[in-house]
Amino acid sequence: MIRKCVATLCVVVGVAASGVPAASAVPTGPPASCPTGIASTMRLVNDYWQAHNRAPAARDWTVGVYFTGDMAAADTLHNQQYLDYAARWAQSQRFALDGGPTTTDANSQAAGQTYIALYQDDPSHPAADLAQIRSSVRTVVNRPAVDDWWWVDALFMAMPAYAQLARIDNNPAYLSKMYALFHDTKQTRGLWNAALGLWWRDKSFAGKNIYWSRGNGWVAAALARTLDALPATDPHRAEYTQTLRQMAAKLLAVQQPSGFWHVNLGDPAQFAGPETSGTALFTFAMAWAINNGVLDAATYAPVVTRAWQAMATTSVRADGFLGYVQPPGAAPAKVAAGSTANYGVGAFLLAGSQLARLCGQ
Repeated sequence: MIRKCVATLCVVVGVAASGVPAASAVPTGPPASCPTGIASTMRLVNDYWQAHNRAPAARDWTVGVYFTGDMAAADTLHNQQYLDYAARWAQSQRFALDGGPTTTDANSQAAGQTYIALYQDDPSHPAADLAQIRSSVRTVVNRPAVDDWWWVDALFMAMPAYAQLARIDNNPAYLSKMYALFHDTKQTRGLWNAALGLWWRDKSFAGKNIYWSRGNGWVAAALARTLDALPATDPHRAEYTQTLRQMAAKLLAVQQPSGFWHVNLGDPAQFAGPETSGTALFTFAMAWAINNGVLDAATYAPVVTRAWQAMATTSVRADGFLGYVQPPGAAPAKVAAGSTANYGVGAFLLAGSQLARLCGQ
């Protein structure tokens, strides 16, 4: 039986959704394009991963991203095993962050998102300790610098933690600082190309026709997860929402006929072929946006269902191995069928959790 964490998270989604400027009514029934077997595919992939990774020994960003997906799968599939797996990992790490409780590194804060989710499960449970992630966020909030998020990956690794903690602690200062950091990444550093609706990974790519799929996926997913916890009255909610809509419009235009997105959204010829991690992050973000009235279901449901079908039939092996995941990097690169990673599995599970909701499975 799943503890109350999962139900609590679902309630948070409903509250947050009420403040989203609706592009359309929230879907009342499954789209005609819905694939079957979403839940069983999620189980296949996560069971394979956990069977081959029984004791995660690290708490870096790759592990942190995996557990965001594992927790989403626990919620969607009502799976106590997945929740317990996350709790054992968090306890083995003593709820610590790489760099310690005063780290300002977004990558180190990624693990804290699961510590927060476990706290939302049951604050009195041994697997509930916010000390280090709270200290880390407060360290950033209480200093004047706003330049910590100099690369777009940082938005996914850190933003949701600020929004989630702001809700728990009832502290709007977290949200103000979060926006200042976001604005620095988007405008001051100029990583957002508003005319195109895409992001450069960091300053070294600005002005070049290199729009890394996974980098843009980190941003889209960060916006979805942040909006999920953001108060309806937040003064910057409309900007976050509009940015996600602009990205979705561009992603619709550049999706491959297969359902995948290219590793370089600006150049289909560069390392052409399937890539799972960016595709999964886009699928998650747009499916969340459909479920919460941010995107029009008639327009975007075929996009996300086509993407899921592509991953389920091409990326997922019969035994549950998830392939075509670009290895860690900072730019588009060649991807092989046998390439997998924990963050790819996490992104896939996030996508499945929202698509299962969209499709009523």
